Amino acid sequence: MRSRLLILIFFLATSALHAQRISFSAAINDSSILVSEDDKLVSKLTFYISNLQLQTKNDSLILVKDYHLLDFSDTSSLVIGGSLADSNQEIKSIQFLLGIDSITSVSGVFGGALDPTKGMYWSWQSGYVNFKIEGELNAEKYILHLGGYSFPFKAVQKVELEVNKFAKEYHIVLPLDDLLNIEIPKDRTIMSPSKEAVEIAKQIASYFYVR
Repeated sequence: MRSRLLILIFFLATSALHAQRISFSAAINDSSILVSEDDKLVSKLTFYISNLQLQTKNDSLILVKDYHLLDFSDTSSLVIGGSLADSNQEIKSIQFLLGIDSITSVSGVFGGALDPTKGMYWSWQSGYVNFKIEGELNAEKYILHLGGYSFPFKAVQKVELEVNKFAKEYHIVLPLDDLLNIEIPKDRTIMSPSKEAVEIAKQIASYFYVR
């Protein structure tokens, strides 16, 4: 009986070493926020990440998740976890796409995170909304729905974040301070693929960092 208990404890301890999480948060003035429809500054913040991978020190890539929808009004959507076979290696970087790639966009509608009922799909012509943020700034409403999968309005962006460590959890932060001050159209609205959407998506991709 004692030997079985020791084996069980060893198994649980070993599993814990291999369990890793990647969590996300949005921050204003270095303070994490939870988005609510009642908040004026940011009343909605949702975006897709895809092809989420960990790059190890020996340059092998570990796929964590194909597609994931982050909804900053729902804390359960902000944590991505799993048991990774090589997770005890030092992680060199975290890589993902901000948005949905063109191949997926033209392959037809999918279920799960890609289900159109999630409110992040325009049409087969325009594809998915990669990034959505809404709110009110300086007493004026803004609506930024960024997407587009075909040239010249291909908005999906690659994000690569340097890590160089082993940890049980990697926390990725999107600071909103700069985002809320970027130059946007005069009507403060983007709701279709456009040059402006691509430029803003590029800027947003550069804001992420690992805490």
